[in-house]
Amino acid sequence: MAGRYDDDGIDIYFLNSPRFGTHIKTDEQVRALLSSVSPKGVTPIGGRLDDLLGDYLHLLESKTYEELKLIKHRNYIVITDGQATDDPATVIAAMAKRLDNGNFPQTQIGIQFIQIGNSSKAARYLRELDDDLRNKYNIRDMVDTTEHHGQLTGEYLIKALIGGINRRVDNHGGSAVIYH
Repeated sequence: MAGRYDDDGIDIYFLNSPRFGTHIKTDEQVRALLSSVSPKGVTPIGGRLDDLLGDYLHLLESKTYEELKLIKHRNYIVITDGQATDDPATVIAAMAKRLDNGNFPQTQIGIQFIQIGNSSKAARYLRELDDDLRNKYNIRDMVDTTEHHGQLTGEYLIKALIGGINRRVDNHGGSAVIYH
C-alpha cells in the first residue's frame, strides 16, 4: 500500500537476512521478497537500526542546507514478534541526539514498531521504547508502537504507517487525521 504513494517505492530490510528490496511498488514484489526469507534467530533490532539510520544520518550530515531540501524524510517500520536481543534504546537515543544537534526537522526520521504475536513481555518492552525514551534521554519523540491483532482497519494502517512521524497520530491513533 505505501509503495503506491511514494514515487520511489518502499525499501524492505530484514533483521536476520542479508536479503532486501528497494524501490518496491507492487504487492507482487512484496510477496516475492517476503517468500524468499524465513523468520529465525535472534532479534537484533538495535544493530539493524544502527546500520540503516547511521547510513541515512551520514548522508544528511554531509549535505548543505539547500541539498537537504531534496532528501526525503524517512519512516522506519519495524515488525517484530519479540523483545530485542540487543539494545535499540541507546541506538535510537544516539541517532535522535545527532538529529537534534544537526537541527533536523522533528519529522526527519520516525520509527514505528509493530508487534505481532501476543507476548506481554515484548509488548511492555516496545511500549517503554515508545513512552520512555524521550524523557530518559532528553531526546525528540521519534518512536511509536502499536500492537497488531489481526484486524487491518484504515485507522490501524494510518497509525502503523505514520505514527512514528506524526505526534497527533502517535498519541491519538489513526482517527486523529481521518476526516469524515
